[in-house]
Amino acid sequence: MTWFRQLDDLGLADLKSVGYKAYYLGLLKQQGLPVANGGVLTAATWHHSLEQMAWPEPAGDRLSSVCRDGFQTLQQYSQRWQQAMRAIPAIALADWSDVPQPSDAVPAAWMLRASLWVDGQSEDLAAAPVLISSGLLPAQIEADFAALPQMLPQFWSQALTARCLPVWQRYGQCLSDIHLATLVMPVYPAIASGTLTLAQGQITVAAVAGLGQALTQGEAIPTYCCTSRSKIAVATWKPGFQERVYQLMPASKYRPRPAAVAQPVQVIERDRPELQTPLSSAQLARLVHLADLAQTALGSSGVRLEWLLHPSANPDQPTLMITEAAPWSDPAAVAAAPTPAPAARPRGQPPLLPSASTVVRGIGAAGGQIQGVAVVANHPQDLPKSLPLGCIVVLPDLQPDLFLQLQAVTGIVTERGGATCHAAILAREVGIPAVVGAPQATQLLETGMVLWLDGDRGVVYGLTDEAASHQQFQTALTQFQSTAAPTVDLSPQHKARYQRLHTQVMINLSQTRQLATLPLDYANGIGLLRSEWLLLDVLDGRHPWDWVNQGQGAELQSRLVQQLEPIAQALGSKPLRYRSLDLRSHEWQALQGSPPVEPNPMLGLRGTLSYEVDDRLFQVELGALATLQRAGYTNLQLILPFVRTVEEAIACRQRIERAGLLDADGFALWIMAEVPSVLFLLPAYAQAGIQGIAIGSNDLTQLLLAVDRDQPIMASAYDERHPVVRLAMAHLVQEAHRCGLICSICGQAPVRHPELIADLVAWGIDSISVEAAALPFTLEAVWQAEQGEH
Repeated sequence: MTWFRQLDDLGLADLKSVGYKAYYLGLLKQQGLPVANGGVLTAATWHHSLEQMAWPEPAGDRLSSVCRDGFQTLQQYSQRWQQAMRAIPAIALADWSDVPQPSDAVPAAWMLRASLWVDGQSEDLAAAPVLISSGLLPAQIEADFAALPQMLPQFWSQALTARCLPVWQRYGQCLSDIHLATLVMPVYPAIASGTLTLAQGQITVAAVAGLGQALTQGEAIPTYCCTSRSKIAVATWKPGFQERVYQLMPASKYRPRPAAVAQPVQVIERDRPELQTPLSSAQLARLVHLADLAQTALGSSGVRLEWLLHPSANPDQPTLMITEAAPWSDPAAVAAAPTPAPAARPRGQPPLLPSASTVVRGIGAAGGQIQGVAVVANHPQDLPKSLPLGCIVVLPDLQPDLFLQLQAVTGIVTERGGATCHAAILAREVGIPAVVGAPQATQLLETGMVLWLDGDRGVVYGLTDEAASHQQFQTALTQFQSTAAPTVDLSPQHKARYQRLHTQVMINLSQTRQLATLPLDYANGIGLLRSEWLLLDVLDGRHPWDWVNQGQGAELQSRLVQQLEPIAQALGSKPLRYRSLDLRSHEWQALQGSPPVEPNPMLGLRGTLSYEVDDRLFQVELGALATLQRAGYTNLQLILPFVRTVEEAIACRQRIERAGLLDADGFALWIMAEVPSVLFLLPAYAQAGIQGIAIGSNDLTQLLLAVDRDQPIMASAYDERHPVVRLAMAHLVQEAHRCGLICSICGQAPVRHPELIADLVAWGIDSISVEAAALPFTLEAVWQAEQGEH
């Protein structure tokens, strides 16, 4: 059997085996259009890999048994199937001898891309649906051509993720019903890359600098132009915004040792992030001419191309290359076709949305979809004192001190911040859909504009007046909301089994206003009570230091007791782990009496080190805890934040002992394990009288990887699943047990990446603490993980 086919050798009879993406590129190449000299591994290679897998379940690759029992079961099957796929020996993948070997004329970097056909799909090219996006099965790049066979199992395992399997179920009962071919294409250096859509005489071109990752990953707002053939020479480009450019590494950096570089792509920070005109008039005219030729070759009424501009031997004449092509069909014509009544859309199929006047992309910080009227401000103090009910606020940044004042808000959009910034955490806790890290949002969106905010996908649509009031939109919004990921019911029949869990599951809490709705019967207590946000409700707009400096520490202590007592009372005998104040100077500037902002607040005077400089606020907190202990509450425990050294912990413990807290039953002293030095000092902390550690995965990840988690441009580099972070967490759990310490995790890692829960359970974590909204899923995931162990 021939596993590999050249693009210029494909015909209509090959469509099922090579998929649409490869077939379209083949048509263009056969017509002499500039398409890279690559080829395609047919779907037979994918099917062969399925046959080589050691299936963990007797049902084999049947999708119906995987997708019917909820997301938790789906996640478990997905993880096992991915492991089985990655375990296939490379020798069993394909006959690699048919693949052309690289030469000096071909770049020494290669890309694997998916090209799909599913049974029952129409061969009418103009009506062919777009089934694979870069987000569903992202491409992979490899510097070493000889390593491509070893890369294939990892590449194919992406098709077995929990988000892909329900899609495949729509088109077949088994994975073997899916015909997944693999494009093997050389990667060219790029001056610019982008898309072109040619439809109804209108030409729309979008572009970014460098390779297309910045565009496909949503990290840039492309520069774009809309024009017609008669106006190409005078076409104007709307500016874009791009802070990072993806480029191939120079060959000298990776060709001598290709195995040492898994991804031969480097990221270059741009001094000026504004994007201007990427193509000259002649280059734009050439690109449109290629689109005309592609439209003719595909036999369609329009066409959509992905393209790149790469350097040639003549520096003054770079070359345009087509990297992807597909027919374009007129959605208006489809909508105008007579139909007796709107049919119900298949389950899982996204509803069609009306046109939007503006689209802003960022990072999905808090899930949910909402429609509302925008209130845009360049500074928080510019917001109106009385916000319209149900509005969506759009700001450059949002700190916790302002967040809790936005009672009327139903959605949040910020230009700065990451998925684990404090505004994102608060939004998830109170259930407000939010998108953070959306560049130029305050310039692209306007006050009064009707917005549709999708917190799951990190997209904000500015709707036209017609679209906002159209019934189709209201139906689409309802359908999108109904397709959200299902939650696990906290039903009585499940309560008994959750009570038998060896791993405790607890709740992170920031404020008392959510206390009445917390499912405390199912939680083992409060694993993290954030003191900073708890205090915000009672500060009357004044910074905590302003209270102390004005001699009102006793009043502040009384107010803290009033905030803490209802929580301690609601928990009964279950533990309440209170984390003392960790004040970062930049987060409290809206409060009266705030200290000056430090040059680097993340690594500045914060955590227990600040208690050494001035312990007055810490003494207020200790006094509040002592008051509650004297009132009979024996469930109080204390977590020290951002501990850098054992000496800091010892000094704090001495103050705690003088306050009398250590004498009470049920009290335990914890530290946050978020500064990397903790990795090496656990025996010393145990000797110093520390009884437990709480892994703060948010700060631990950013400090281990040297990535600012509040900067959206760094979002792709901030990953709690990084091998270094996983090794650190595993070491903390196991070393804590060796030293006789209790170990918990209270960061966002288990919520953002639920697949980590099974690892945490396997390492022996004592407790996992999450936001209340994530409690049902976490309980079920822990139960599944513990069942898997047994």
